[in-house]
This record gives sequence, C-alpha cells and structure tokens, in this order.
Amino acid sequence: MNEEIAYITSFDPLIYRRPLFARKALPYMKIYLLQSIVERLKTPGTILFKASSKLAKIENRLFISKRMGGDYYFSTFLREAIIRAGLNGLNMEAIISLNPYLASRRLWGNERRIIVDWMDVWMWPWEEMNLLDVKNVEEADAVIFWSKPMLELGKYRMKLKRYAYIPYGTELSVFDPQKYGNPAYFKEKYGLKKHFILLYSGGLWRVKGWDLQGTDKMIKAFKLVTKKLENIKLVLQTPRVDVYTISLLKDIANKVVIIGAFPNYASFLRQSMFSAADIIMAPTSRHPIVYYAERMKYFEYMAAGKAILAEKSPGALSALGDAAFYVNLDDVEGMADAIVELYSNKDLRERLGSMAYERAKLFDWNNLAPKYRNFILEVIE
Repeated sequence: MNEEIAYITSFDPLIYRRPLFARKALPYMKIYLLQSIVERLKTPGTILFKASSKLAKIENRLFISKRMGGDYYFSTFLREAIIRAGLNGLNMEAIISLNPYLASRRLWGNERRIIVDWMDVWMWPWEEMNLLDVKNVEEADAVIFWSKPMLELGKYRMKLKRYAYIPYGTELSVFDPQKYGNPAYFKEKYGLKKHFILLYSGGLWRVKGWDLQGTDKMIKAFKLVTKKLENIKLVLQTPRVDVYTISLLKDIANKVVIIGAFPNYASFLRQSMFSAADIIMAPTSRHPIVYYAERMKYFEYMAAGKAILAEKSPGALSALGDAAFYVNLDDVEGMADAIVELYSNKDLRERLGSMAYERAKLFDWNNLAPKYRNFILEVIE
C-alpha cells in the first residue's frame, strides 16, 4: 500500500521538512508539491492560480477568517478547481495533506483516505477557525497534531474521527550542533570571541498588529540587560527584519548581530552558530497560533544542547518540558532578570543544556517515525 500514499504540500520540503520525515516513516510514499501539480496545466493553470490569489485579496475586505494558504471562500473554490484539474491522471489512493488547506473532499472525493498532518492550526486571536478548514478536518479520516495542546483544543472544538500526536521532532543524525558545529569558527567569523551570546533563530511574524513570535519583548528585555552587562550580544538569525524591529534595535545596534537565512538548515555555519550560543531565546505570544503550538524551532533548540530561556505557554511547556528556564508570558523585566541569572550561573546553563539535549533524543526522527508509520497504516488499511 505504501506506493499508493501521496504527501501533498504547498511548502518547500527542504525548509518545512515534515514530508521528508513522513517518507522516512513510509519509504515508498511520493511527495507532491502544490506548484508542480499546478504546472501540469502549463500556462493556463498558472494564470488561473495567480488569479485565485488576487481574488483572495478582494475577499480580504469582506472576511476576517482566512485559511493558512491565504484563501477565504470563493478563492478557495477557484483554487481547488485548478488543483483538481492538475491532479488528473495521478494515482493516489491515500493522501497525507500538510495542513487542511489541501485536504478537501472536493479535491479527492470520498474513495480516498485523507489524513491531515496539521502543522499550523490557523486561528485568529479569538480562536476562530475558517469554516472550510474545520469542514476539511472533520471530513478527513484522521488528523495528526504536532502539538498536544492543539490536539486537546481540536478534540474540544471539532468532531474528529481519529487523531494522534506526533510532533515535528528533530533529525539528530543531521542536525546536532554539538557534534557538527564549531563554536570557535562562528565566534571568529562574527567577531564574538569575547562575548556572551544570546541567540534567537526563527522568524519575525506580524499579523494585523500582533507580534506572533514575541520577539519585540525579547529585544526590550535585551535592552534592559545591556545596561547591566557589557560583554553580551544578541545574535538575531532570521530570514528578514521588518521596519518596526529595526526601530527597536536602533539604540543597541552595536550589541546585535543580524544574520539572514542559511541555504541549508543543517549547514556547518548554522550549526556552529547554535554551538556558540550561551543562551537560546524562546519567546512566544498569546496569539493561539503560537500559544498552543510546539514550534518547530523548539526541537532544534533542544538539539543544540544549550540553555533555553522560554516564556511559559502551553506549547512551550509541552515541547520543552523541564529542559528550559521559564519566565511568565509578557514579563519583559522577568525575562531580563532571567538572562542575568543565567549569565551569572554557568553550572545552571550547562545543566539545562544537558537536559535539553537528552530531551531532544525523545523527539529524534528515528523514535517518531515508527509511530507515524503505524498510525498512517492503521488509517488506510
């Protein structure tokens, strides 16, 4: 049956690597990129697909609860019609869809098994979900949640047929900064040989005024710390920096090193960056998308084997367990005090780092893959 399983994603698998994990669990599974399906229709399909995006922008003025893929309602139906045409001739008996966006029965019919591999449970601040997402999830044969708190919320909010918790995890055979990184190389390259390093690696994400990642608070806490500690620097590794973040960094620009995206998540330089960090920062926010989520980056942070300073949230507590130093959510001064405390206590940092690395082993792909495989096969057989 494995050769008839297809994983459908709209994201680059080299960045959002869940399909690669799924194929580790199911070696004969095929991975299909949404863009490649649309391109089967050649120029007309591409033009219509772009038109659906323009329609979504118009709907943005009418509706407030969009889907993870950026669609609303009319744009969804147009996009699904295009995708359905692109699927013609492809042999797929069972579908694993990354997020509900591509899990519609309108696409796949009633004969195929559909499993939603739910990365981002897209909600608005008041925890409203798009009705089409809810419909797709409830009609699916099974749902895999990446977060225990999200699973509990989903069980309460929706009528799910079958479900399981299988987090994103980490592939320690590939990403293990203690083994594959070189802290001295990174410090030399960026002029940080004599500095205590705080590291944040991840996105800066704003939606309608919300700082979803909580990075504004982290920067404000760091500003307070720079008044007490001279040799401390913040390494901000993120694909892009927005104007507001730049304004926050203005007064401490000489204390911050900004590094853009790396070509490979497990590159030598990126792993060296993690191995050079003294504290890894894990801020978050009250927005439900991240508040309940076990973020992908949490597993990389643990794999680095360094002290993690995290804001308390259901998602962070579930993923990091007792392998992090926690502060209350939205407590900027408390975060600043925690940085100073960890700065002053090397033994505590090393103990937390060791606990984090041991916990990362629980989420290694080699341990998670059999559970994923067994659940998928139980659903489709």
